[in-house]
Amino acid sequence: MAAKAKPLTPSEAQRAIYIDFEGFKGKSPTFFGWVWAIGKKASDDHLACIHDIHDKALWPLVGEVELPPGTVGTYEQRPLSVGQSINDLARRAKNQDRRIVSWSTHEMVKIAESELSPSLLRMFEHNYRDGKVTAKEWFEELGLTTAKQTNTLVRYLEEAEYPLPKTYGLGQTTKRLKSVLGGIENKGSWPRLLDGQQKNWEGLLVHNFADCHGLRHITKMATAALNS
Repeated sequence: MAAKAKPLTPSEAQRAIYIDFEGFKGKSPTFFGWVWAIGKKASDDHLACIHDIHDKALWPLVGEVELPPGTVGTYEQRPLSVGQSINDLARRAKNQDRRIVSWSTHEMVKIAESELSPSLLRMFEHNYRDGKVTAKEWFEELGLTTAKQTNTLVRYLEEAEYPLPKTYGLGQTTKRLKSVLGGIENKGSWPRLLDGQQKNWEGLLVHNFADCHGLRHITKMATAALNS
C-alpha cells in the first residue's frame, strides 16, 4: 500500500499538517494554506495557520488582512514561490514527525514531484496522506455512500457538523480570485482596492482556512470513530 493510501491514526491526525491550494484549474497555485497544532502535544488550543502567497501579483496584499480574531493562535502570511513553500513543508514534517494531509492528492503529488529534490520527495512521500482515505472508511462504517462523485469535502464537512463561516463562498473561489487580481492590476495596492475586492480577498483566506481546519476536524472525528 502506498503511504498516501494508509488511514491515519488518532495520534497522527492530531499532529498532522493540513494543507490546501487555491488557484485556477490547470495553472500553478495562487496561494497555499497550512493548519496544524503547534508543539509536541499538538493541543487544539494552540492552532497555527500559514498562508503562502505564490502569485507575485498578490504580494502587495501580504499582511494587509488577517483571519478573524480568535480563529487561530498563530497566523502568518508569506510571499513565497511554490517550491519554497513545499520545501519548507516537507522539511518541517520530517523534523517534527508530522503527517501532511490534503483532500486533493493528484495535484499535491504533481507539485511535490516537480518542486522537490529526490531526497526531499522521499521525505514528502513518507509523510503524505490522503485525508479522503480515512474519511471514506469512516463513512463506510456509518453506512453512508462513498460513490466517486459524492466525495466532496463540503459533504463530509456537513456530515461532521463543521460550522462553515458565513463568508465561505462555496463555488466562488475563481470569481473571487479574478476580482482581486483585477483590482490589483488596476489599483496597485490594498488601500486602493474597492470594498468588494477587499472583502473577496478576506473571503478567500477564510475559505482556505476553513478547508484546512475543516479537514482536520473531519480526520480527527473519523480516526476517533474508527479506533473506538
